[in-house]
Amino acid sequence: MEVYKGFPEPVEFVVGVFLIVGGLMRVIGTLSCLVIILSVGNAAFGKAPKADNTAQNQGSTQSDAVTAEKQGNKKSEVTVLAGVRKSIMADKDLSMDAKNVKILYSKGLVTLRGPVDSAEEKSKVEEIAKGCDGVTAVKNLLSVAVKSH
Repeated sequence: MEVYKGFPEPVEFVVGVFLIVGGLMRVIGTLSCLVIILSVGNAAFGKAPKADNTAQNQGSTQSDAVTAEKQGNKKSEVTVLAGVRKSIMADKDLSMDAKNVKILYSKGLVTLRGPVDSAEEKSKVEEIAKGCDGVTAVKNLLSVAVKSH
């Protein structure tokens, strides 16, 4: 407080208090920012719970199961698959889950797998697939996802 020498003692005292309070406020502000940054960082980069859909995938382990790696790549198969996907994606009322279902095709049969948001969506996706060129039957293995809010 050498700068304030020569002022009356109450002025030196008040200026000193302001400097101390101001310094404390800066420290508190800095600590508050640090706490916020750390808490947001932990939430954003914290460990996510392990995804375990082993039970859901049990059907895929059977030797006769239709899986993506058994999907044919003939032009006709790819054309039908693309048509089914395009028709599903074009429906503005479907959720993103419904638009992301797995679609497999073999000899006229479309197999649908994955979660959708409701029983109505499950039926709607099946109906869309049935209406596509090249599709003679649909095997609907879609599941209605339970949403926790």
